Amino acid sequence: MGNRTKLLATVALPIASIIWQSADAAPFHAMQPAAATQGVILVQSDEGQLSEEELRKLRRKQRQEAQQGEQEQQSDRQKAREERRKKQQEQQAEDQNRAAEEQQQSDRQKAREERRKKQQEQQAEEQNRAAEEQQQSDRQKAREERRKKQQEQQAEEENRAAEEQQQSDRQKAREERRKKQQEQQAEEQNRAAEEQQQSDRQKAREERRKKQQEQQAEEQNRAAEEQQQSDRQKAREERRKKQQEQQAEEQNRAAEEQQQSDRQRARDERRKKAEAERERRADEENRQRPRRERDPERERIARDPSKSVDTIELPVVGGAAVLDSDKDADNRGAGTREERRKRRAEERREEERRNARHFVPSSDADAQIDRDGNRRRPVRYESIERERGERFDRRPGYRDLDHVRIDRREDNRVIYNIDNRTFVRNYDGDRLSRRAEDTYYENLSGGRVRETIERDGGIRVVTIRDSYGEVIQRSRFVGDREYVLYYVPEVDYVEERIPFRDPGLYLPPMRLTVPVEDYIIDTSSDYDRDYRAFLEAPPVEAVERVYTLDEVKYSARIRDKVRRIDLDTVTFATGSAEISMEQASTLRRVADAINELLDENPGETFLIEGHTDAVGSDDSNLILSDERAESVANILTDVYDIPPENLSTQGYGERYLKVLTEGPEQLNRRVTIRRVTPLVKPVASAE
Repeated sequence: MGNRTKLLATVALPIASIIWQSADAAPFHAMQPAAATQGVILVQSDEGQLSEEELRKLRRKQRQEAQQGEQEQQSDRQKAREERRKKQQEQQAEDQNRAAEEQQQSDRQKAREERRKKQQEQQAEEQNRAAEEQQQSDRQKAREERRKKQQEQQAEEENRAAEEQQQSDRQKAREERRKKQQEQQAEEQNRAAEEQQQSDRQKAREERRKKQQEQQAEEQNRAAEEQQQSDRQKAREERRKKQQEQQAEEQNRAAEEQQQSDRQRARDERRKKAEAERERRADEENRQRPRRERDPERERIARDPSKSVDTIELPVVGGAAVLDSDKDADNRGAGTREERRKRRAEERREEERRNARHFVPSSDADAQIDRDGNRRRPVRYESIERERGERFDRRPGYRDLDHVRIDRREDNRVIYNIDNRTFVRNYDGDRLSRRAEDTYYENLSGGRVRETIERDGGIRVVTIRDSYGEVIQRSRFVGDREYVLYYVPEVDYVEERIPFRDPGLYLPPMRLTVPVEDYIIDTSSDYDRDYRAFLEAPPVEAVERVYTLDEVKYSARIRDKVRRIDLDTVTFATGSAEISMEQASTLRRVADAINELLDENPGETFLIEGHTDAVGSDDSNLILSDERAESVANILTDVYDIPPENLSTQGYGERYLKVLTEGPEQLNRRVTIRRVTPLVKPVASAE
């Protein structure tokens, strides 16, 4: 017998017999109860002898018992269904296990036959015989199992028939109970109808009583309304009188306010006339002020300085060098002043031979070029608030600069010496926070500190300083909009700093190639000039890289790259930094020009420099000049509403005299303004 025949006999035939037998069996359908009636409840015939309340209690108890009996029957039926479902699942599991076992036996049989084929033929025949006997035995077992299943199915059918008979009996009982319940309901309805009639009569009596009460209430309300109308009429009369009195008061108040407004307008007009008169007198005084005698030869050179490699001097008798870097060179170095000037002229001539390319930039972006002469790539600013810090409320104590000598401390100013040169340094956070609502600080990585000043209108001024207090970056926020004021991406700030080195020492001596009148404005003599156009003009030579604010303040060679306005109409008494209101009015034209530039670009930065004459000690003159610069900055903020963060101040004492004299000289007691924006941040930025 082949392997397929054996598999058919052992597996397929038993399964087919079970399937056919299940198909022939009568399907079981659970019968649904026809209605939610309960079992039969017998009531004794002497029911009439009980009271009506006792009868209700008896019927209620009988209904509860009937409902409980039906619930128990439903629970029994549910349990029987669950048992039948479990038996069916067990049978299916047994069939599946048996089929799996038979399949496994078939697989093992195939493997054994393959091995036997490789052995001798006699062993193969004996194994086949044994396999046939095993198959007969399996078929016999399968027949016996089918008989057992048939018997179990017959028993289930008998049980199912018995259950159906029980359901039929229960259905009849329900019908009988339903009839009795209907009769009881009819009795209850009749009783309810009688009770309803009594209730209706009671309601009618209540309604008549309510109508009487409502009539009485209406009469009372009518009387109350008449009283209220009388009271309201009186209240209207009183309100009318008060309104008339208020109108009279408002008219009087409006008349007083109008008078005050008229007086205020008159005061404003008088103030404007006074300011105009002060400006007119200041202009007349400036025009009538004795001028220093002009030097014809110096005037000729000043008209075109590019033709000379010598030091360019102011075109007045006794005038000092035009460039501050030339003034530094005149006062420092080996040899006499004439010898130092000759050496610088030779250096300029040598630089011209080495690098004939020299141009005056046409814009700020054109001025910012790299070492190869190419315009620098745009820089994408990183927000000053990009790094999270640890907040604290007290101003930190910044460290003193390394490798410097501290000569003097006074208030928030320090005088220190670097490379035999003396500087004054002040903490500008005090000036910026004069109108602040709140000021707080945050520790950042690398020893840096972020200072935030909050003002009215959602304005915030945020400054990052290193551990020495030097400004690294500054921005102003108006709402969510950030305006960058200082930003130096090339500088790597670390906690340990090398000694300050003037970046101008790595550059050749500057050669001025624009006329002196296009490089310097004196407000006393050039009061008709266009100050905005002058301040907006680009640097006079290329800017090799972006510099820090301290590098610009402490390097005359770097500052010389941008033009300046000498505010010589603002005069100071000897040893004083105070400015009168008449002096402040002379700043109007310059202040208007700065405000116009800030309206166009709120990120502009201006450096205000203070100077003194040669009278007094170096240290006292440094502090005095710094106070003068701060006084002008405060006037520009308080009177002309220029934001203080757009202004930076620095005093230079007597280092950069305008007129070479050791005695008192009004022209040397001056303040200078430069627009340093192209020196302290990338201007061709990709914001």
